[in-house]
Amino acid sequence: MTNFSGDLYSSIGNHYGFRNWIEYGFKQAKNEPGWADFRVTSYQQISKWWEIVSCAFLLISLQTN
Repeated sequence: MTNFSGDLYSSIGNHYGFRNWIEYGFKQAKNEPGWADFRVTSYQQISKWWEIVSCAFLLISLQTN
């Protein structure tokens, strides 16, 4: 069910076309800070890695403002 009016096929097609751009943006956003670079299974290692990435991201964010 949808509330699109007019030509249903072109409306859905146009909106669905944005999906690739959104997925690409999310992929870049996750890869840029290094969230996908470190693979571990231990909770302590994951926690340490996130702390490092978050601190680095905060320092970069503060530097650019």
